[in-house]
Amino acid sequence: MDAIAVIDGRTVIYWNGIVLTLAACVAACFFLSFYLGRGGSVAAGFAAIPTAMVLSLVCARFFHWYSRADSYSGFLDAMTNYRSGGYALTGVFLGCVLTALLLRLIRLHRNTPMMLDCMSMAGAAGIAVGRLASLFNSSDRGQILSSLKSLPFAWPVTNAVSGQTEYRLATFMIQSMVAAGLFAALTVYDRRTRRRRDGDICLIFLMCYGASQVVLDSTRYDSLFFRSNGFVSVVQVLGALAVVLAIVVFSRRLIRTRGFRFWCVPVWLLMAALIGGAGYMEYYVQRRGNEAVFAYSVMSACLAAVVGLTLLVRWLATPRTETAEEP
Repeated sequence: MDAIAVIDGRTVIYWNGIVLTLAACVAACFFLSFYLGRGGSVAAGFAAIPTAMVLSLVCARFFHWYSRADSYSGFLDAMTNYRSGGYALTGVFLGCVLTALLLRLIRLHRNTPMMLDCMSMAGAAGIAVGRLASLFNSSDRGQILSSLKSLPFAWPVTNAVSGQTEYRLATFMIQSMVAAGLFAALTVYDRRTRRRRDGDICLIFLMCYGASQVVLDSTRYDSLFFRSNGFVSVVQVLGALAVVLAIVVFSRRLIRTRGFRFWCVPVWLLMAALIGGAGYMEYYVQRRGNEAVFAYSVMSACLAAVVGLTLLVRWLATPRTETAEEP
C-alpha cells in the first residue's frame, strides 16, 4: 500500500505520486537545459514536454495493461481510467521516441537524434529520482536478505500474510544509483567532447541502462512478463535488444569507417558468447536461487564486458576529430 502524504477531505495525495511528479519536473528541466543549450528550437523544446508527458502516460499504461490485464476490467478501462492501476517505465521510453518523431514530422525541429540525446540524459536524471518513489510502497524489491538490513541494498517490507517485517533487496535503490551514475557520466561526456555524432549519447544510454536492467529486473518480485509464457520479463528482453542495437549500429559504423577487418569476427563472437553467458546465468539463478550472488555477479560481469567491447568498437569507428576535448 502507498504511504499517504496529505489528506484533505476526499482528496488523498500519496508520497509516491509526489516523488514521481518531482522526477518528471527534474527530467523536464534538464531536457530544456540540454536541448536549448545545444541550440535546439525553443518551440520544439517547450512542445516536447507536454507531448512526451501525455504519450508516456498512455504508453506506460498500455505496457502495464499488457502484462497485468487482470488488474483492470478491460482494455478500455485501463486506457481511460487513470485513477487507479499501474504504469511501466518502458512506456515512457516509447513515449519520448514518439514525441521526437512527431515533432519532426510537423517540422518543429530538424534533428531527431539530437533531441533523443537530450531526452536520454534528462531521462537518466528523472529515473534516478523517480525510482525513489518505491521508498513509500512495497514495489520494486527482490528476495529476502538475512544479513543486510539497510540501504542501499535492503529495505523493509511488511508481509501481508504474517504481518512480519521482511528485509528485501532494494532493487529500486540500485536502479536509482545506476541511473544517477549514467546521468553523471553522460553529462561529463557531453560537456567534454567538442564534436560528436548526434544520437550516440542516446544509444550509449540505452545500451548501458538496458544492460543494467537485464540484471536488476531479474531480481524483482513484481517484474512484468510476456503473456505468451508468463515467466520471460518484458524489461529484460527489451534491455537485451537495446544492447544488440548498439552493437549493430557501432559495428556497422566501424566497417564503414575502417572497412571489414578479420579481427572484428572474434570480437563479435566474444560479444555473442558473453551475451549467451548472461542468458545462461538468468536460467541458472531461476533454478538455484540460493546461489543468486554468484549468478548475478557473473551475469553483471558478462554484460559489463559486452558494454566495454561495444564502446571500444565505437571508439575505433570514431574519427579522431570527434574525440578531441575542449581546451
